[in-house]
Parts: sequence; structure tokens; C-alpha cells
Amino acid sequence: MYTDQQILALVERYMHGSDHPDQVGYREQTKGRDFANKTIFLDRLKSLARLGHFQNKRILDVGCGFGWHAFVIALMGNRVTGIDILPGMIEGMKDSIATMRREGISFDLSAVCGDICSTELQAGSFDAIYSNEAIEHVRDLSAMFARCRDLLKPGGSLFLINDANVLNRKTREEITEMWELREHSWDWVAQLKKWRPVEHAEAKPFAVMREEIVRLANPRLDPAAVKIIVTNTAGLIKPEIEQIAINYKPGFSFPEIGTYDRCRNPETGEYAERLLDPFALSKMLKKLGFRKTQVRHYFRRFPLNFTNGIQFRPINNLLFDLRGVFIVVGKV
Repeated sequence: MYTDQQILALVERYMHGSDHPDQVGYREQTKGRDFANKTIFLDRLKSLARLGHFQNKRILDVGCGFGWHAFVIALMGNRVTGIDILPGMIEGMKDSIATMRREGISFDLSAVCGDICSTELQAGSFDAIYSNEAIEHVRDLSAMFARCRDLLKPGGSLFLINDANVLNRKTREEITEMWELREHSWDWVAQLKKWRPVEHAEAKPFAVMREEIVRLANPRLDPAAVKIIVTNTAGLIKPEIEQIAINYKPGFSFPEIGTYDRCRNPETGEYAERLLDPFALSKMLKKLGFRKTQVRHYFRRFPLNFTNGIQFRPINNLLFDLRGVFIVVGKV
């Protein structure tokens, strides 16, 4: 077992274990965000490990990114598999894993590229599954959660950790401001390319992408009609937008799109960052067959840490407005 300081030092070396352009950019971004306060970074993972009794367990990290969190969980003595849909992230993760193994560091961590819903992982093979700051991007949460249920062993648990909490006013304001930038701002796209030049090499504002789809699907539309369609199809994907463009007439009835589901890449279906209601997620897990669910807070310090497991909705709402980070736990 490693001390906290040893783990943090190893994570630093792991972060620098790949020269993949996206990992280089993300490393700089994260040092000013996730890894800016190393104590909080490690305490959050230690809290997860305590909650899930992560010791010599087989664990799946869904949406693992470059594997920094998965690496820490592996250093704690677990067998960890990280899966992410983005090839660049998995390439960087594999580079970092290889670098650390060349240095003689012992840990059990593997990387898989793909969509969890379609990747061949053995059913009933994981003691625990967690997803840290990833589900806000997932196009079909029900499908993902159902797949997680099938992958867990009897008695296993799913942990959803996120801060895109709709119950936190500050978070709502920040994320909705970002949505506007992702929709229309070429400057924001330039920043995305700086952070991850490979993943965002062809990035454009989402509204620009929808306009291109509309014009190609129906070149006969006048500019006013194009603008109406582009405005009213935020949150839809390419085939849906194409069908609307082909069938559009004045007075057309557009489909209803959830308030928090509108900032979405029309080509991939991935959400830029969707606001989430932890209680709605808990209900979704129950509906999908998880026998027990719980919404928890993620406070570190006394006395608020004593409220982490409270299950009284009015107080929960107040606490989430104070700090939005949540953990939703589902047991099978």
C-alpha cells in the first residue's frame, strides 16, 4: 500500500506518462481544476473507496478519460478496468500505463476503448462500477445504467459521482452560460481545440453544425426557415434534424426537448454538459432494477460531512444548493 504523498507523486508521473496532444492539453486544464487542490482530489477518491469498500475488488470506471482516477483506485489495491468512448483518451491512458510499468510500479489497470453499452465485457464480472464526472455527456443514460446493472455481480454497487447538479444555483448559471458559448462561439471552439486538439480538430459551434445539416437536407429552404429550424432543433441528432428540414412547412410543430437536454453535438449525440437531478437518477436506477438506491452528498469537513448520508429531501435540497457534488448509489 502507498501513502497519500506517494500516491499523489505517482499520479503526477502518470499524468506526464504520455505525450498524446489531448493528454497534454487536458493535463494543463486539470491542474487548474481537478488537480489544483491535491488534498481534495485524493480525499474524494478515498471517500469513494471507503463507501464502496474498495479493497481487492474488480472495478469498472465508466468514462475514465485518461485514467487518472482509475490509476489511483488501482494503487489502492484493486483490479480496475477503465472504459471510454474516445480513442484519444484511451491512447493516452495506455501510454501512461506503459510508462508507469516501465518504471516498475505495480498496479492492476487495463484500458478499453468503446461504448459500454456495446463493448464485450462479461456480465456479472464487477464488484463495483463508478462513473466520475462523465454521465453528463452520455446520450442514453437508461441504456448505460441497464448495462451497468448487468455487469455487476450480485450485491455489487454502481456509484455515480458528478457536480453538474441542477439543484445548485451557481452550477446552473455556469453551465447554461457555457451552453450559449458551445452553441454559437467560435472563440469557445478555439479553446476546446487548445485543450484537446485531436478530439476537437473538426469542432464547430453546435448551431453552425445544425445549420449545415439543415441546408444539406433541404437546399430549397429560405434563410428565415433555416433559422427557425436551427433554433428549434437544439438537442436533436442529425437524422432527426434532417427529417424536420425535409418536412418543414410554416406552422410546423417541433418536438419538445428537455430544458437541460439542448446542448448536444448533433453528429455524435454527446451532450456538452447536461444538468442532472440526482433524485431523478436515483428513481431511474430503481426503475431499471437496482434493488436499493441512495442519494448522498460529498462534504469533506466537519460538521457538514455528517450530513452526507441524509435522506430528507428538503434538507438535501438546501445542502445541494450549498455544494452541488453528489453521489448516487445503486445496489443490485
